[in-house]
Amino acid sequence: MIARISKPLVSSVVAVVLGAFAARAGDDMVFTADLPFDASQALPVWMHGPPVSAPGAGARVAFRLSPPADRDLLVHFVFDETEGGGLRVEWLRDGSGTPEVISENLGEGLGVPNQRPLLISASRLGGNGTLLLQGGANLNVNRVKFEWVSERTMLASTTCYVPVVVTASRLTLAEADVDGGPRRALQDEWRDRVVRAALTEGAELLTPSLELVSTLEQAPTKARLEASFAGVFFDQEVWLLINNQEVGPMAIDVPTLEDPGHLPGPDQRGVFAGWRKASIHIPAELLLPGENSVLLELRSPVNSNYRNRTFVRDAVLELSYPPPVKEPDLSLPLRDVPVEPEPHAGEEAPLPPVVPPSAPGPADALNSFWQSGAGSF
Repeated sequence: MIARISKPLVSSVVAVVLGAFAARAGDDMVFTADLPFDASQALPVWMHGPPVSAPGAGARVAFRLSPPADRDLLVHFVFDETEGGGLRVEWLRDGSGTPEVISENLGEGLGVPNQRPLLISASRLGGNGTLLLQGGANLNVNRVKFEWVSERTMLASTTCYVPVVVTASRLTLAEADVDGGPRRALQDEWRDRVVRAALTEGAELLTPSLELVSTLEQAPTKARLEASFAGVFFDQEVWLLINNQEVGPMAIDVPTLEDPGHLPGPDQRGVFAGWRKASIHIPAELLLPGENSVLLELRSPVNSNYRNRTFVRDAVLELSYPPPVKEPDLSLPLRDVPVEPEPHAGEEAPLPPVVPPSAPGPADALNSFWQSGAGSF
């Protein structure tokens, strides 16, 4: 027997939602521009005209902007590094003859489609101006997503990762993610009972496999591996082997469809530009004291003819250890137990305090009433 749940109102609800979205799209603080740009696409009020080619060395594109008051600009750049080209970002304020360099190069030298977010403060924008993007010999920018953000108050632990930006698509970004500089290498961390051991310093070529080595002083009680991957297709898998024993495929995140990194691919197969996080649980008994082999292997169960380049970064081995056992220090003297003083000879022990009789409760009063015959007719 097959159970079926009918949802007849879904289509009408979707139509209403899409209609409402289209009605307010012009006033939205989020706008995505695909390149080449569709001239029929409606523009937000803070963008003056479609992007245009800008004069200068190399391929350049320019966006004319009027920043809303007291708003910082978060820009997601989706670009292709297959030809070794990076991406330079400049801001030319109205009335200024020289553009300010916001990021010298957002590229990471991967050779695959990539994406980088960049945060530009309102004070740095300083009013109306032009955002200039410069690629290599050819313009390698696929998509630009603009998002105007403002300050909010939040609470966070002083010892944890603190995001500086939360996007409309619920993506959290740290300062190092949006400053436009080279990505920083992760450092080893020890918090409470968990050790986070960084296995990579930067982006490493994964295709077809990559072996990492971790040296442990003692075996953990729990273990987990996390990493970020670029260039891995949605129908590909990254398998983990610990000391030549298969653990399984890593769970690679599929970002929300609001993420600008989703690009059309060949044969109706989507391609994601940028990094995707992944993780997997490791049976603790597979990790031993001494050197341990951590092998990542790219597999293509659907199409073995794939020849795509893939990369891994931020590979971290998480290890949990029991708390250290603290032995009691028997050299410390025992504290004297306080003893109540005994009465002197000839002294009488004090009388117990006089406790007044308690008033009868409602049940006792009712019982006395019936026993006295007051309740007879």
